[in-house]
Amino acid sequence: MHIKDIIGLIGLRGSDPELCAWFAQQGLASPPAAITANQGQKSVKDKTHGVEYHFAFDIIHDRFYPPQDAKRGSWVSHLKSVTLYSHRPRGAPALPAGFWSGYVAPEASLQECLDGFDGRMEDFGDTAYFEKRLADDVQIKLWFDQRRLRVQELQINLVEDRQFIGHHDFDPGNEHNTFKQAATLLVRWLLERGHLKLADAVRATGSGVEHEAILHFVKQRLNNHVWKSQLHDDPVLHAVLAHSQTTRPLILKDGTRLALYAPWMLMKAGGYWDAHQALYNDDTLPDWSERLTAFERSVTLDAVQQQAFLLAMDEAYHCVKAMQA
Repeated sequence: MHIKDIIGLIGLRGSDPELCAWFAQQGLASPPAAITANQGQKSVKDKTHGVEYHFAFDIIHDRFYPPQDAKRGSWVSHLKSVTLYSHRPRGAPALPAGFWSGYVAPEASLQECLDGFDGRMEDFGDTAYFEKRLADDVQIKLWFDQRRLRVQELQINLVEDRQFIGHHDFDPGNEHNTFKQAATLLVRWLLERGHLKLADAVRATGSGVEHEAILHFVKQRLNNHVWKSQLHDDPVLHAVLAHSQTTRPLILKDGTRLALYAPWMLMKAGGYWDAHQALYNDDTLPDWSERLTAFERSVTLDAVQQQAFLLAMDEAYHCVKAMQA
C-alpha cells in the first residue's frame, strides 16, 4: 500500500470496479454509488489505517459537470478526496511502512514541509497551509498546526474550480429558480463589460439580450456555469459575483454594506421590491408560500429595467474597486 495507489483512485465513480476492488482489499464495505442532494456527500472510514474516503456528486470540474442522474432522485458519486492523516491526541492509526515514501509524511517538520512543497506556504495565523499538484486533476493538501509543532492533517483532493453561478441557475425546470432573469442578466453584464475570458470572435458575436438567447449562449459557450477559470483574474469582480449569490451583504473597509443578491437587485431595478416585501412580510395569508412564489416567477424586466440592473451592477463593482484602491 502506497500513497500513489490512492492518488490513482481520485475521481473514480463510486461504482467503478477498480475502486470497489480496492475497498474490498481494505476490508471496507462497498463505496457509495449514488448520493442524494440532501446528503451532499458521503464518507467511508478505514479505521484500521485512519483513512477517510469522501464521495460527492456536485464537483466543480468539467469532467464531472453537470452531475449525472442515478436513480430515485440521487446522483452518481465520485471519490472527491481522501483524508490520509488527521492528528489525534492519543495517536492516529499507522499506515503500512513505506506508504509515504517519496512524499511528505505526518512526522515532517515545518522545514521539511516547505522543502516538499517547493517553499510555497500560506500562513493563516491559526494554521500553515500547503498544497501541490500531483497530477492534472489531483493535489495534495497539508495543514500544520498553530504552534508550528506538527502536521495536523493531510489530504488528497480533486482540483476544483470556484463556482459563482451553477447549472441549476440556468435550468427553467428548477423549482427553486423563481427569478428566471437573475442569472442571465448577470451573464449579460459579465459579457458586455468584458469580464468573461472569451475568444474575440465569440465576444464580437455576443449572446443577444433576450433571456432565451442568453440561456443558449451559456449552454453553448460556458457549459451552463460561470466559474472562476472563465473570468479574468479580478478579486473585485470575484467578490461582487460571490455576493450576488447570497443575501449576506458585502461589507467594505469603511463599513458600507452592499446588498448585491441578484434577485433583490432584479426586483429593485424593475420596481418590484416594495410589493415583494409587503407580500413577504404578510403572515396573515393562508396561501402565502404559493402567492410569493407566483409573484417571484412573474418578475420580468423590460429593456429599460434591464439597463437599470446592469448599471446597478456597474455601480457596485466600481464602488468596491474604489474602496480597494
